[in-house]
Amino acid sequence: MLRNVMDMNAHYGGLNTAFLDAKKSVWVMNVVPVGMRNTLPLILDQGYAGVLHDWCEPFPTYPRTYDMLHAYGLLSHLSSEKCSMMDLFLEMDRILRPEGWVVLCDNVGAIEMARMHATQIRWEARVIDLQNGSDQRLLVCQKPFLRK
Repeated sequence: MLRNVMDMNAHYGGLNTAFLDAKKSVWVMNVVPVGMRNTLPLILDQGYAGVLHDWCEPFPTYPRTYDMLHAYGLLSHLSSEKCSMMDLFLEMDRILRPEGWVVLCDNVGAIEMARMHATQIRWEARVIDLQNGSDQRLLVCQKPFLRK
């Protein structure tokens, strides 16, 4: 069951809209990364919760943790930033509940590197080919309840 979801690269709030259209009762935090096009006013105009955030810094979550983290294209953007992808994965691990899900969509190179980091922090991870002729892949991970 999903209750709290974070869209780590919200663009225009599409994930939030998809949950509402599907009549899912989910609270979504829409995050617009600093350094990307500032679409936060559009997200807020739709009545959604949202913030600007630099993913090279810790995300202030107290007291909330998340059941699912979603990001489309964030990994490619992060490669041009000063922080590493492993820093991002450690931050994701901190704010994700045990047995929580991570869904990432990006290009093949970024997804393969992300899969390597996910297995290093002992998440279950699988890559899904979208079969649409592009170099986009989906990485679906689950944080275990107990680390082995």
